[in-house]
Amino acid sequence: MNLEDITQLIKERRTHPTRFFNDKEVPKELIKQLLENGNWAPNHKKTEPWRFVVISGEGREKFVSEVKTELEEAQKDGADIPGDKVNKFALHFRKAPVAVAIVANIDEEHRLPEWEEMAAVSMAVQNIWLSATAAGLSAFWATPPFISQLDSCLDLKPNQKSMGFLFLGYANRPFPANGREPVEDKITWKE
Repeated sequence: MNLEDITQLIKERRTHPTRFFNDKEVPKELIKQLLENGNWAPNHKKTEPWRFVVISGEGREKFVSEVKTELEEAQKDGADIPGDKVNKFALHFRKAPVAVAIVANIDEEHRLPEWEEMAAVSMAVQNIWLSATAAGLSAFWATPPFISQLDSCLDLKPNQKSMGFLFLGYANRPFPANGREPVEDKITWKE
């Protein structure tokens, strides 16, 4: 692969809302390859802070049911969780054949700042996303406002934080590029 190919792939990466996904299943081997590519993201101190929880098939409805139960309990305890946001969250799981919970496994020895761990996880997601694009998949990263309420549903440890869900599937139609402002407007040269 040359620089032109990589540049083209980066420009083709899109966020496709799950409402444009179709029902075509994503092969498990493809999901594993995407996550393997995510595993090669760079990070400091080699902590490899990315963790993934793959939710697919019948597990999607089961997970949504667990989440709704958890959120109902949180609401009883006074949490302000808008019902429309919960319904939108559930719809993503119904429209996308695969959801990958993105989890930051924060170094328990605190050898580096938490933001570095979060940045490394984000780079893993970028690897996954570019790989998904190359494989003809569509992706949508969503972080619901009640994400902190989902730790028990995801079986997170005390040093782990959910960074949302990357929904994967095949789109019914291409999604147009929204473009970018010129990079020249974002560069300061000090020579």
